[in-house]
Amino acid sequence: MRTEDKETIYRAILRHYTPGSTPMLSTLIHYLGMDGIDYTSYGYEKAKDMCYDCPEFLSIEDVVIGGQMHQKVHILEWQAQKDNGLQTQQMVQTLNFVHVQPSASTQEAEPDESFESLIDLSPRTLESYALHTGQTTDEALRQIKTSFEAARGSMDFHRGTPTFNTPVARIQLNRNLFPDRPPWHLMYALFKPAPVPVERAGEEEAPTMTTAQKREVYGVLRGHLTFGAELHMAQVAAVLSSFAPKERYGFSKMKQFLQAMPEFITLREEILNGPQTMVTLTPVPEWDKAGDAQESAPQPMTEPQTAAPAPAQPSGDVPLGMEDQVLLSRKPLEVLHKLMTGEENQMPPRSVIDALMRNYAAAAAAGKVVQSGDFYTFETGLADQNGVPINASIKRADYGTFPWYLSYIGNHAGKADAPGKRLEQFAFLGSWQSFLRDLAAIALPEPWDFENRGDYREHHILQKYIQYTFYRLTQEGGKILTSDDERFAAFNTGLVTPHYDDIYACFEASSDEYDDTKWRFLEFCTKGRRGTGKRLVETFNPLPQPARYFERREDLLFDLDKDLHTDYDHIILDNVSRLPLEFLREECHGCAEALECIERIDRGEDKRSAYSDLSDVIADQPRLFNRIRNRISDAIEFAKKQVRWNFKTAIPCYFPTRNVMSLMLPLSLCEEGRPDVALVVELTRSGNYQGQTILTLQQAYIDGRLLCRPDSEWLNTRVIATEEAQEEEE
Repeated sequence: MRTEDKETIYRAILRHYTPGSTPMLSTLIHYLGMDGIDYTSYGYEKAKDMCYDCPEFLSIEDVVIGGQMHQKVHILEWQAQKDNGLQTQQMVQTLNFVHVQPSASTQEAEPDESFESLIDLSPRTLESYALHTGQTTDEALRQIKTSFEAARGSMDFHRGTPTFNTPVARIQLNRNLFPDRPPWHLMYALFKPAPVPVERAGEEEAPTMTTAQKREVYGVLRGHLTFGAELHMAQVAAVLSSFAPKERYGFSKMKQFLQAMPEFITLREEILNGPQTMVTLTPVPEWDKAGDAQESAPQPMTEPQTAAPAPAQPSGDVPLGMEDQVLLSRKPLEVLHKLMTGEENQMPPRSVIDALMRNYAAAAAAGKVVQSGDFYTFETGLADQNGVPINASIKRADYGTFPWYLSYIGNHAGKADAPGKRLEQFAFLGSWQSFLRDLAAIALPEPWDFENRGDYREHHILQKYIQYTFYRLTQEGGKILTSDDERFAAFNTGLVTPHYDDIYACFEASSDEYDDTKWRFLEFCTKGRRGTGKRLVETFNPLPQPARYFERREDLLFDLDKDLHTDYDHIILDNVSRLPLEFLREECHGCAEALECIERIDRGEDKRSAYSDLSDVIADQPRLFNRIRNRISDAIEFAKKQVRWNFKTAIPCYFPTRNVMSLMLPLSLCEEGRPDVALVVELTRSGNYQGQTILTLQQAYIDGRLLCRPDSEWLNTRVIATEEAQEEEE
């Protein structure tokens, strides 16, 4: 980036912040956008990349707020600009406040010293100033102009920018970025902060909150934010949106939500070119004590406890009910709603939450809340769209008035059982984008995205590769190494550099109290190379070994002499959404109900519901089911012929959910020789093959890439279509 561009960005930042400030990246970019600075205009795809290119005055830190990754920006004082380009003396020379405008003659220039030609005072800023000073816009404009004229030639300087005072506010003048506008634009800050506006007549009346609800919110904020310090409302909202969303309590506006809890929340309006809400959180000692007592007191219907605390909590100590005991945070509840309806980013209705709480109480009373490590798992009594029972887990909380929180919702025994989550549970990685970009930069080049990646994030294939590789390493045991002092850890990624040197992922012990993991990602390295590579060699002998997937030749080659038996019910009914729409339309001809479902899918109208209805229609009509089954059977026989001609047609893959090796065969359903899906076949103990399921080509590529880069005509990133299902099997 050019120095002139950096100066422009630096000046814009100083209009809103002082050196030493630490705004969130999203907030900083918002304000830069208001000043006409768009990172894309400097050639960057991401705002974060632009900030990385300005180390003279910006430093970025990854922080976790509400369980989500965010970026905090540290604004530094740019010493070079302080010494060179933004000197007060140089600024004074430009403060003659004469705007040179071209005249009709190109040989002359006419100076214009009027307020209007020098100061870009927008109507919105003027109206805001008038509103907060109790004046009309004419009176406000006259006051500002009079103060400006009185201050000409004797202005103060704040961070290198001219300032002057009106009777009620401090005015700051900043260089305008738009060449066709007056050279300065105006900002103001009132001498006295305005009070929080009272509720206006005619506004919708805000709902009220119970004490239990307030204590729930209190517990969330107590665990994630600093009490006693003044915070921007955006910081508070970021935490609440993940753990205690305002909509759950019936509020549509965040400010009304916060105003409903005066016991521990105080709001203050700060005026800087418009209102900004600041929040102060105040401790409530009674609630803190009640929370401590609640966690240490014996549960009902148990024997009295002695003064000595037990080192471990048996499963019998779980609460008998969720009310006032278990924090129901937003993320797992959204997962529950998605499993049941297919709708994303939505909370379940109250009836579902009540059923969850009721069924938990029944499980606790019956002693059916089962402990597994730190998780206490129970059956919710609810089921997903396919009728599969949904489990949930609760976990002890380390903060707030709620001693427990809902930690997991899904079809597995607990969160730790999800293969794709193991790496993130092992270590704090920073942002996935940076983590994957660093790995791709050092690795032997290959396509880590599909030709048209659709809604997938960048390096999607690489992300799935490293997640499932780490999971495989955990299953093998002894391949994730830690130093004797437990300050350093590493594993072999299974990837190599262009020089075919193994790439290792290295970690250091986390010292951040906000990290939920013991380890923190350090960097990728090769053995013996510079700092971390040398530390790797000095610490481990032998070095971490790569994941191993197969032990037998049978895991890599499809034996045509063995029988293949296929689970057609699972393929057709449970995975109908993975079958090509063109294929389904052709096979369902003559069935009006099925075709109506297909049309709904084609129009994009609640696809999950439409696929579910289509599955029901096929299940209820044996002739239709058999027609589809026969076509799939024909495609399997054709795939076996392809394997006979070229044994490489059968691609080995690793199935993370079941931790087994399988083979994938291409199924051409619409056009012979053009694969649409992959059939996953597994060698059973009896010596037969079992056709377990079908995968989209995207899923097949991801599972196949774990062993090696697929070298196949039918499975590569170029031939895989964007419109295929956006799901992975875990």
